[in-house]
Amino acid sequence: MPWAHVLASWPNLVEHLCDDFQYLQITALRRFRGDRRKMELYLAETHDLTVAEAREALGDWLTYTGSRLRAQIAA
Repeated sequence: MPWAHVLASWPNLVEHLCDDFQYLQITALRRFRGDRRKMELYLAETHDLTVAEAREALGDWLTYTGSRLRAQIAA
């Protein structure tokens, strides 16, 4: 899922992010308002990852979640 789609759907995606990354908090994510850099730093801090690992995990999540959400919309 391209980051532009993330920005357009940010309010809806924060719940999905919190479901898939157990240490994230919705209130923190809402404050970021789709700022990818802040999101990567927060993910790294909360999940004991390097920023590079968090960036990769977020990229993987976007790929998986984008596919899953597109499938739900098509159904």
